[in-house]
Amino acid sequence: KTNTAPPVDGYAIGALLSWLRTHGVDVGRDATTVFGVSKTFGIGGVAVRDMDEGEVIFTLPMRSTRDGGPIAMTTRDALARDGPLAEVGRALASSGVIERLAGVLERDYEFPLDSTSTSALALALMHQVCGGKSARWRAYCDALPRDVDSLLMWTDDELEALQGSRLRTRAIERRELVQREYDVLFPALANANPEVFGDERFTPQLFRWAYATVLARAFMLPDLKCMALLPGIDLYNSARDADKCTVDLGASADASDGGANDLDGASVTLAVGVGGADAGDQLFHDYADHASGGALLEFGFVYHGDYERGIGSYAMDISLESAFEALDAASRESLIDRDIFAKFNIRKSLTFEISNVAGVYKSALKGLACVKPEMMRAARALALGPDDIEPSSLDAPAPPTIERRALDIIATALLRERERYTETSVTADAELLAHMLKNPNAVDAAKSAKAKAASKPPVRRHPRRFTMALEVRLGEKRLLDDILDDIRATVAREPVA
Repeated sequence: KTNTAPPVDGYAIGALLSWLRTHGVDVGRDATTVFGVSKTFGIGGVAVRDMDEGEVIFTLPMRSTRDGGPIAMTTRDALARDGPLAEVGRALASSGVIERLAGVLERDYEFPLDSTSTSALALALMHQVCGGKSARWRAYCDALPRDVDSLLMWTDDELEALQGSRLRTRAIERRELVQREYDVLFPALANANPEVFGDERFTPQLFRWAYATVLARAFMLPDLKCMALLPGIDLYNSARDADKCTVDLGASADASDGGANDLDGASVTLAVGVGGADAGDQLFHDYADHASGGALLEFGFVYHGDYERGIGSYAMDISLESAFEALDAASRESLIDRDIFAKFNIRKSLTFEISNVAGVYKSALKGLACVKPEMMRAARALALGPDDIEPSSLDAPAPPTIERRALDIIATALLRERERYTETSVTADAELLAHMLKNPNAVDAAKSAKAKAASKPPVRRHPRRFTMALEVRLGEKRLLDDILDDIRATVAREPVA
């Protein structure tokens, strides 16, 4: 993660653990974990004894052993007409707003965004935050950080530090989406239940925080047909070599009607990852994107220092749509008539991920190895002329002339993307990043100087956010440059007659 984490309220964490213990969660003296606070990671779980790989760290029952009520906060609870979130469920039903929410978006990305579920859970979280001491999840809400670093919460000036990164565009689009979702919910919910949702505390700002919190902390649980916030499970920090949490259906395994009872007996479990853990080691949970950009977009952190350790942690999406549009009419018609994209399983959006993330305990991918097979297939398809023979496969290198055209198509797309980052050089970014890491509270001197020259007040960014933005933009530049260098070298080695 980054070198400095947001502040943590230790008293609130203690109250949350006490609440969990009250409802039957094992966080007592026989537990495997103690929770502590560090400057680098914030709150995190630490092993109290040596633990073997696969040994259970933490189990969260979906239902309380004390009163049978929910411990996890789920979308199913948010839509229910009874239970602790009944006011939410009834207002959503009577207002009819669920059908007007955005649904599932960003389908071309590895992790699509279910904005309807996210909005419903965010509304439930707001309801609990505004519910006073009687709210069921009062202790959980008090322990949640109000300073969320995911890009949804950044100011325009903070986003500017990302320069030409597509993450900046996605963050702005998400901010606009969240405002639209809020406008769908309010004042409709206030009209449905003015006593609860007419409260002036249900502001767009609180909804954006709740939405960002759900994106960063909630889990999709397909076996239980819901999205859920999991108190206690979400205290563990993310690491790529850790285990993912798993659902144990328990007594609910026999349920067949999909009703509320299938949460009874179900639990979510986290186990020790590869290699086990020694007493005193921090225990982790693999829940975030394995690339720094995706982790920053949704979770508010980056994998600091991976470049120096030779570990890949950068990915970005590149579109080849311009290459298709640049083809002559005959070439475009040939691709369409021969149904090339469908035959070779190429997505119609022509947007693909490049990434140097190789996997756990593996060195960073280099050069053209960062271009995924589907993108190579698409480039080879786009390189086919009307008179070229349709190949049996696009996975293997094409004949030299077609392969050169395919590499040129990819290089053109990467160069176009690289031009978005011309404000500063890789060398300047690397030097500034080293300075920021040594001086975490340093002001972005270049930006302040620019503001001074324009007779404007000096710009003061959130130092932690600026450092993360700097690390991501530098990593994306290096990724693009690395692939482009390899394409040039490949073309030089294999000239076309």
